[in-house]
Amino acid sequence: MRRQYVHLSEDVEMAKQVGQRKDTDPVVLVIDSAAAHGEHVNFYRGGEKVWLADSVPAAFISVVPEDE
Repeated sequence: MRRQYVHLSEDVEMAKQVGQRKDTDPVVLVIDSAAAHGEHVNFYRGGEKVWLADSVPAAFISVVPEDE
């Protein structure tokens, strides 16, 4: 796929559903969007529960524990 933006889900369950399209056990990442926005990362509405970003610096990304 040649996506132009990073696609973000509003909640973990939706992210898991989307990730399972490509892998039965996806890794879900959490974005500290408030901190990222404070550092001038732009987010755009991509749909009802989807947000887009040009890029997200690694400092604002963490991994959701597998039990969540």
